[in-house]
Amino acid sequence: MQSDACSSPPPCEGLLRRPRFPILTLDEAKLTPALGYVFDKKWIDPRESLVSILWKLKVANALSGVAVMRLMRLDIDPYESLPPKRGFIDVVRLNEALGLPTKSLHMALIEETNRRRYSEVFRYCHFCMVRGYHSLLHQLETASRCPAHRCPVESACRQCGHEAPYCLNVQLLEAPHRCAHCHAFYGNRAWRPDRPRPMRPDQRIAFARSYFEQGLGCRSHG
Repeated sequence: MQSDACSSPPPCEGLLRRPRFPILTLDEAKLTPALGYVFDKKWIDPRESLVSILWKLKVANALSGVAVMRLMRLDIDPYESLPPKRGFIDVVRLNEALGLPTKSLHMALIEETNRRRYSEVFRYCHFCMVRGYHSLLHQLETASRCPAHRCPVESACRQCGHEAPYCLNVQLLEAPHRCAHCHAFYGNRAWRPDRPRPMRPDQRIAFARSYFEQGLGCRSHG
């Protein structure tokens, strides 16, 4: 027989309460987090391509490829391909989301001319990709070597041989710094926002010199 003093304890209030998590509010008009994205301007190196910038944005914020595609334009099907060229990307929208100057975003986009052609397949320097870096200079058909490392630029994945088209699409953005076909890293290492590796001064000079030699610095964009 139980003692009168013994009774079942009341249920713990803490167990009945639902755990509280921060609520990510959305700006429905823009389909972006109202509080903004995690993005540090220091992650970006000179003459970095838009593909490389978006890969870092995706990794730092754990975004889906669809979410990243919608950042560039709202009036497109995110599953279609979008060329990383001037006139196709909403630079103002990207400026608001990333906080990068519009001039830097313009420099990250292709502007084709009669005397300058870009490869239609993704080309990279293995050693630059170790740092998570890709430049438009790697895409130039007239540039067979990386300006900083002087090694041949590559287009095929070293593991499966796949060549990815140089265009923005969900498949490419879902595999940051990796082959979209087999997911092997182009640089044998994952880029991490908490461990960025700054570009060396001599490499900055090499990219800047090549940028102007190729005529990419002739025009200024605000």
